[in-house]
Amino acid sequence: MLQTWVIVVVSVGYLGLLFAVASWADRRADTGRSVINNATVYALSLAVYETAWGFYGNVGTAATSGVGFLSVYLGPMLMFALGWLVLRRIIRVSRRLRITSLADFVSARYGKSAALGGVVTIIAVVGIVPYISLQLKAISNTFEILRRHPKITSTSELGHIPLFQDTGFYVALLLAAFTILFGTRHLDTTERHEGIVAAIAFESVVKLVMFLSVGIFVTFWAFGGFGDLFSQAADADLTELFTVREKTGYGEWIWLNVLSMLAIVLLPRQWQMIVVENVDEGHLKRAMWLFPLYLLAITFFVLPIAAGGLLRFGKSVDADTYVLALPMADGPQVLALLAFIGGISAGTGMIIVETVALSTMVSNSLVMPLLLHTRSRLAHQTDVAGLVLGIRRVTIVLVLLLGYTYFRLAGEGSALGSIGTVSFAAVAQFAPAILGGLFWKGGTRSGVLAGLVAGFAVWAYTLLLPSFADAGLLPSSYLRDGPFGIELLRPQHLFGLEGMDPISHAMFWSALVNIGGYVAVSLPRRPAERLGAGVGHAVRGGSRGARQGAAALAGPCHGRRAGCAAGALPRP
Repeated sequence: MLQTWVIVVVSVGYLGLLFAVASWADRRADTGRSVINNATVYALSLAVYETAWGFYGNVGTAATSGVGFLSVYLGPMLMFALGWLVLRRIIRVSRRLRITSLADFVSARYGKSAALGGVVTIIAVVGIVPYISLQLKAISNTFEILRRHPKITSTSELGHIPLFQDTGFYVALLLAAFTILFGTRHLDTTERHEGIVAAIAFESVVKLVMFLSVGIFVTFWAFGGFGDLFSQAADADLTELFTVREKTGYGEWIWLNVLSMLAIVLLPRQWQMIVVENVDEGHLKRAMWLFPLYLLAITFFVLPIAAGGLLRFGKSVDADTYVLALPMADGPQVLALLAFIGGISAGTGMIIVETVALSTMVSNSLVMPLLLHTRSRLAHQTDVAGLVLGIRRVTIVLVLLLGYTYFRLAGEGSALGSIGTVSFAAVAQFAPAILGGLFWKGGTRSGVLAGLVAGFAVWAYTLLLPSFADAGLLPSSYLRDGPFGIELLRPQHLFGLEGMDPISHAMFWSALVNIGGYVAVSLPRRPAERLGAGVGHAVRGGSRGARQGAAALAGPCHGRRAGCAAGALPRP
């Protein structure tokens, strides 16, 4: 039997190991021997994409939807195989203009509008909160299941855990402390974080090894190899595991591929790792094949584990927990503990990078511009580093607490996969602005604002609010009959559109109003505004908050009031 104190000590010890790796990398950077100036480390750091959703939820999705889980990985593979020229162009533009966040990039393309940067930041924070809650949910639930060893407990049997007994609450606080220590130690003009990148590359190896260990155990220990496992699955009529089930549908399959293809770049943590933390654009060449290879490796045993879980437990155990439940039932205790550490590694890595990226966006694109607008004396201060660091630290704590609150209020009854797709759909709203900014000179600031606000509103109405209704925070009639009984406004059947799954439905409407608003508002605008939308013209010192913070805020032009360059986007 695994004692609770053993689980806690090992978990804290692992977080301490991440702390040590980050400290070591920071010390090497201080002596000029960068750890992250390495193509393999860069490629491994991109695997922060593999979160607790993937580590646990892929098996749960496979158990219910067959190979439908692969859509979350085919998109990123396609992006790195076919879209690497777009990634290289984004990296080059960002380095040339010293852009340090997703919000800064969008703002720079469209006249360096502080309002636009603020809108992008708000959408990112609201959209990512459910994703952070997913990590806390996974860690909290698996801790409670593991501490009940040897009994295999379903998540539905856990009940409501009191606040001060909930592991997720303490994990949120620990991660806030870790992120503050290594993500806001000092301000850097490049916004790079050597220690965090090294720690993420390390944890990427850890979660891969742990997942492969569980897969090998299930396939060759609990069963007699692939042949035995799959023949038993066929005898038990589990052949649907190897198809895209009707429950998933081809529409949802296609949309999930598109969403994951966009999310690999537009999730704030992925932008941070792919663009901001990139030291040498040549590292992208190795990432083009090593990162997809990593994704293939970590999904190799998903179907065997799903099949083994269904054969061993049926529906008596939540499929999202098969990765943990199978070692608990049939394997050595140490393997169950290692599987739990792999899940912690996947969840904590995501939270650390996501909160660092969001805190940069909040300070540079939202709070500082507002403070400079309301308190003009800040514009004359030459050193606002302390203020900026304080804003980022407070943001980190608040974002984590918001994620935990969402988990407690709306996430306890949801499957891991359903929570993750809500955030994927949110960041997809940035795609028209980013791609239009790269390839269409006719796009304007007004068009982007119109499209973003409309798309975000539809996303919130058709995906976010239904998650609250599912959790009982809104009446069920809201989904069934629509607000005020208006059936045409039913969130999952908007304007009478029937026969679509929630993701396809939400993305159809949000993409329609987002792209439509962007194009329709941009086309009639006067030529002067289009000319002003060019990045070179637009980056005159960054947003007001970035300009006045000079190097402390890492504005694209280090606070210079003169324009950086003139003309359109530089080409690769």
